Amino acid sequence: MLAYLRYIFILLVLLSGCATPQLNYTSFAEVEKGMTEQEVIKILGEPTKVTGGSVDTGTIGTLLGLDNLSGTTMTWTTEKIKANILFLKGKVKTKSYTNQF
Repeated sequence: MLAYLRYIFILLVLLSGCATPQLNYTSFAEVEKGMTEQEVIKILGEPTKVTGGSVDTGTIGTLLGLDNLSGTTMTWTTEKIKANILFLKGKVKTKSYTNQF
């Protein structure tokens, strides 16, 4: 019987480490400007949509040290919530959170 309890305890500990992050305003508020994509995913979980792109800034951009600007937008959507986060060069630049009624 003691062995059974030990296995159940180990299983519960392992499963608690696999808990999926939940999208809500409290978790969204933890996301801060400058965080990496991986840090955000750890807080909010996998996004439902990811889009990306880059812009060649040309000669003027090169003179300013901005040869290429790359960005990614990640979107998390549930039945009632939509959150968007824009990453520039892999770091949070802006974020928005909407309750959808």
